[in-house]
Amino acid sequence: MLWTGDLRELEPNFGVPISYRLRLASGDGPRSIPIAVGDTLVFRPTGALRCVACGRSVKKLYQNGYCFPCVQTLAECDLCIVKPHQCHFHLGTCRDEAFAAEHCMVPHYVYIAWSSGFKVGITRKGRQLKRWMDQGAMEAAVIAEVPDRKTAGDLEVHIAQWMADKTHWRKMLADEAGPDRPLIEVAREVQASVAEIYRPYLVADVRPERLAYPREPGFNITLTTLALTSDEPVGGVIRGMKGQYLLFDDGVLNVKRWAGHEVVAEHRGASCSTEVGAN
Repeated sequence: MLWTGDLRELEPNFGVPISYRLRLASGDGPRSIPIAVGDTLVFRPTGALRCVACGRSVKKLYQNGYCFPCVQTLAECDLCIVKPHQCHFHLGTCRDEAFAAEHCMVPHYVYIAWSSGFKVGITRKGRQLKRWMDQGAMEAAVIAEVPDRKTAGDLEVHIAQWMADKTHWRKMLADEAGPDRPLIEVAREVQASVAEIYRPYLVADVRPERLAYPREPGFNITLTTLALTSDEPVGGVIRGMKGQYLLFDDGVLNVKRWAGHEVVAEHRGASCSTEVGAN
């Protein structure tokens, strides 16, 4: 089956293992296509680029699919999105107070996860599974609930003094074993180490959640980054999926990185021919 549209980030759905859908935006409306290990999926870039927010056709995209004007004006593109401790809402300089009311001035979780190692992170309350799946976490647990995004960011920066707050994608994709010690122990140690000002936010009932990602048994991953920078086809048989990555024989594709790029996607289920247009 052939599909033409602008790439959007992969849509993970929690289960054992996690399942995935490929998302495309087109003039006919959004498409959501189930994909699985063993399917053949080949992308042919058309060269067209469109902003994921406003749809403007451009020559260059930024921050996973935004045009430059949107990067400069939208609240979701502001620096405080990636550095929440730098929230400036209280200074009256927020780009969009309605956005802040819905996304920032609401309860947030601070969590500990195992992705490329133990790390601290934050997410809006109720979105933790989506966040963990997008990061490729294999196990995670909420350790604190705070009233807003800035407080979550402040606590994250505090914990990041002795724990990583970033995921190293190569280690994340290569790892199939999971944590090297019980996550519950690490979470309790972190809780015991935080400053007194944050202790009222700590949760008493820490419940680790395990996440399993689809991968072909025995598959030896090639940690080469695939890119949609020419009209050459990219893809093949899907050997695995983790985070926002598709794993192929010749490398890995970070789908979120290419949001806004128009492609012709050729997809066949595992029961069909396993070689589609890869020449």
